[in-house]
Amino acid sequence: MLWQEKSDPSNYVVPDDVVDLSFQMECRELPLDHAWALCSAIETALPWISIEPDAGIHSIYGAASGNGWERPPEQPDSLLQLSRRTRLYLRLPKHRLKDAEALVGSNLDLDGFQLKVGNFQIKPLVPTNTVFSRSVRSENIEDEDVFTDELVGHLERHGIEASKLLCGLSHKLHTPEGSFTARSVLLADLELSQSITLQQRGLGLSRTLGCGIFLPHKSLAAVGTEQDNE
Repeated sequence: MLWQEKSDPSNYVVPDDVVDLSFQMECRELPLDHAWALCSAIETALPWISIEPDAGIHSIYGAASGNGWERPPEQPDSLLQLSRRTRLYLRLPKHRLKDAEALVGSNLDLDGFQLKVGNFQIKPLVPTNTVFSRSVRSENIEDEDVFTDELVGHLERHGIEASKLLCGLSHKLHTPEGSFTARSVLLADLELSQSITLQQRGLGLSRTLGCGIFLPHKSLAAVGTEQDNE
């Protein structure tokens, strides 16, 4: 854990060179571990996405546990039940927005589960001092101190000073080449410009598998508590 107090800037204007695209979608359920299938299907429709440095594919999360419903356990056969409000999100640089229109109307096959893509809205990145990624990939994921030091080094190369960084739960992601472990990460007390830079650039490997993509987070609540992106 890293924890240092610092001041908070204000009056920051968010650049719009990287944004989120929120696509309507029709899909009732998906495997909980669907990152590879989603990545493969979208790369077929948008072949440029894998080589676009600032592009990322959000994993589809759905609703958090509550109202009598429990999120399924992380097992190979677990299915994620999706509501009509669930959206497919891509993080893309502004110059790729026109190209992304090719995804509208697509029927994506995710290991036998069908996902129909509808129209999209543009969602600007949110200037917030606290951001959260459900999955950050690293070679040193099991040793928290080494993992933290590695992340701090990556952040420094982006000009971001990490004063509050919390590592959370780890989980497995599976691909045809094998599985790897990722871990949730929360950063707090960021300068707003640094927060936007982190959201724009991401952190670590496998952005098209949903890794290293940061979302606004309401508070310093437990890192294991997920936030809806419906």
